[in-house]
Amino acid sequence: MSRRKNQGHIKTFQQRQTERMQQLNQERILVEAVVSKYTCSTSLAHDFAGQCEVRLDALEFDLLCSAIALEFWASPAERARPIVDALRELADERKRHREALARLHERLRDFTRSEAMHQHLELPIEHYQQQAHRVFFPDSALPAGPDSRGIR
Repeated sequence: MSRRKNQGHIKTFQQRQTERMQQLNQERILVEAVVSKYTCSTSLAHDFAGQCEVRLDALEFDLLCSAIALEFWASPAERARPIVDALRELADERKRHREALARLHERLRDFTRSEAMHQHLELPIEHYQQQAHRVFFPDSALPAGPDSRGIR
């Protein structure tokens, strides 16, 4: 009986081409979503307020974890004291961070409610799409093609 070497699955040109097109489409979707949010001042404020909310939720959980750990180690042995001191310092820093994020969250939410703050950037949208693409995908060349934006 002859033995075959396990060479694995070798992708065809068409499979590689399809995967590349899917990747480019995902990049385009991300870039367009970010640009549509970030070129409008109130949409920008809304997005970053949402980011603050996510971080605040995560910080609440982190603070609960810190509290229970510090409760467990309320009377540490001398060898563990530096670790407990570092945990206390971390909990204090997380509290400061939570307070700062809460203030920024409220400010950003207030901005979303003010029509006076509403403004759109003035350069063509393609400029911002190219800029975002370079930031998010620095190793991915913009595809060449008939579309002068190089994004689609």
